[in-house]
Amino acid sequence: MTGDAAHGPRMVFFTGGTALKSLSHALTGRTHNSVHLVTPFDSGGSTAVLRRYIRMPAVGDLRNRLLALADPGVATPPLVALCDLRLSDAGEYDTLMQRLYALASERDPAWRGIDPLVADVLRLHLRWFLEFAPPGFDPHGACLGNLLLAGGYLRHGGGLGPVLHLFTRLLRVRGTVVPIVDDDLHLAAELADGSVLLGQHRITGKGVPGITAPVRRLFLTRTRPDGGDVAGAGAVGNVGNVGDDGNDGNDSGACGAGKGARDRACAGASVPPVEARVPVSGVAARHIAEADLICFPMGSFYTSVLANLLPEGVGRAVAAAPCPKVYVPNSGIDPEQIGLSVADCAAALLAALRRDVGTEIPAARLLNTVVVDTRNGVYPGGIDHEGLHAQGVDVLDAPVVRALPGGGAQSVKVAGRHDADAVADLLMGLARPREQGKQGG
Repeated sequence: MTGDAAHGPRMVFFTGGTALKSLSHALTGRTHNSVHLVTPFDSGGSTAVLRRYIRMPAVGDLRNRLLALADPGVATPPLVALCDLRLSDAGEYDTLMQRLYALASERDPAWRGIDPLVADVLRLHLRWFLEFAPPGFDPHGACLGNLLLAGGYLRHGGGLGPVLHLFTRLLRVRGTVVPIVDDDLHLAAELADGSVLLGQHRITGKGVPGITAPVRRLFLTRTRPDGGDVAGAGAVGNVGNVGDDGNDGNDSGACGAGKGARDRACAGASVPPVEARVPVSGVAARHIAEADLICFPMGSFYTSVLANLLPEGVGRAVAAAPCPKVYVPNSGIDPEQIGLSVADCAAALLAALRRDVGTEIPAARLLNTVVVDTRNGVYPGGIDHEGLHAQGVDVLDAPVVRALPGGGAQSVKVAGRHDADAVADLLMGLARPREQGKQGG
């Protein structure tokens, strides 16, 4: 299907982490026009270290999606291994920096088996990072692929557009990868018990306990987890200043909403987070408008899917796009979906979109179909068909989850994952025909 794939439908996915890796691979054999709008709000692990020194969007999920969609003839195992290479969490600072400088040389054995042209460009980005990164940058646990993207970001004075465009061409990416916003922002969540969590890693539970009550409200903020600027750093970011971000080693990241809460630090920040109202990137808005299908896919519900709907203009763009809009809920446990049925999740998606476009907009303009698999799928909160129909959303029951040995109903702990090929084929069948899409302009 490779020849037809070049002219395949434009499918837009609101996505974030690794849940769509297999589906991304499957899509490349069917369409080279899938668009992945990725949340750049990660605040855990090595991303937290990088963002502590440079005010920039998180790039780890962007890196992963570029590699998942890349031409396998370019993104060979040695190249993928190089981009995923991580420095030790231990070791002396000087030793780790020496390792980075060694990797900037073509003589380093890590470059063996990688196309020479591709290797030259990647080494150039690493040298840019080493040239423009702030003094004292902490290399412990650093991911090389993230540093390459950060090098391009710094070289161009901030903004991910140029480096993502270059890497898309360099890796012959069979699709488009775009951050929903190109800005230094973080996620915050107000829970039903009144507590507030600041930092995506605290909502997902990456290195910390995670949420203990349902999410009441998710919002974007410029408040950075775990305090202010890094002492002595001098990075050039998108606003020319030094930034700071969450450290997943600190799990004191909750504050109550009761008396005195406003005076206390929230999620390690010096002040409670203030909501930031920011517009969706113009590139992302254009891709939504031109979509032949819009998908709210499986993945961490709040931090990977709903977070993409927070920027202003997303709801309006979705409502204006004359194409099918499909939600594929998770099968199995998502720690972020405490007590939520599939109908509850659909309601949350609709509410997030309507905050932008207005409460009177009919569901059919925002979300047409929810895809479930009642035979093999496991939905801990239930599906609630009546609740979905009451919202004006159709339910499509299709075999999209892999059956596990033994057959029959599966327990939550061993729930099967989605079958990437089955999901890709189903979405291809639901997408608006490309010819009609061209006529619709």
